[in-house]
Amino acid sequence: MNPYIYLLNVKFLANNEPHKLIIISKKFYKEINLNNLIKIKKIIPPKNYSNIVADDLKIENPIATKYDKNHTILNFNILCKNCFIKNFKVSSYEQNLTTISQNKASYYVILPKNIKEFTFFYFNSNKQTFEKIKIPVIITQNIISTQTNINPEDEKIFTPLNILILILIAFSLIIFLVYQKIFILLLPILLSISLLLKILPKGEIEIKKGTKVQILPTKQSTIIYISNKNEKAQILNKTKNYIKIKINNKIGWIKSENYK
Repeated sequence: MNPYIYLLNVKFLANNEPHKLIIISKKFYKEINLNNLIKIKKIIPPKNYSNIVADDLKIENPIATKYDKNHTILNFNILCKNCFIKNFKVSSYEQNLTTISQNKASYYVILPKNIKEFTFFYFNSNKQTFEKIKIPVIITQNIISTQTNINPEDEKIFTPLNILILILIAFSLIIFLVYQKIFILLLPILLSISLLLKILPKGEIEIKKGTKVQILPTKQSTIIYISNKNEKAQILNKTKNYIKIKINNKIGWIKSENYK
């Protein structure tokens, strides 16, 4: 039998676990301990290293919008070649990664509003060096101005409008106590009903299997959750084409046609 020479390109995580390469054929079985063959050189990653080793990494559809008065939310898609994309994480920030496929993920990060550029590094395995990725944080004004209540948090009770309603209710009750007229109670009752309708969940729906829950009600928004079955969700808000829901402790938007 003529010998064969095989050229193998092996990629594995360098940790303290044993790493073995197993070669099997009909009459042959061989275990090769890679730890004994490979010398691992420790390198110090730069700040904001994303824990990604890849042949290549690209960013798609970066969108920045106002999150609240002190923060901006930046969301984008990550595409990488030959990488463990689920390991992507940039320290020091509130963030979320949703894996779409083996080499693609949707990601968002909440940044202080004074940050004008989001920077992170990944290790390029072809070039054997750390590559720097820079994403300008430019707030998309048209998205903010055309959408209502984009912040994916629960409705808050103590908003300026709700506080005004509570003050009117309290004032009406004081007037009632002074004048003892039953009809005066009509105003606080109506205001109380209005407030309850505003802050309470607006019902429940069943979303379809495969429904994508987005951080924003826009076409290219970051996906934060994908349902793997028909699931119940609370309705928090509605717009013309999107519904804001709460599902599995995640809050986001789905397209109107994605529920039964």
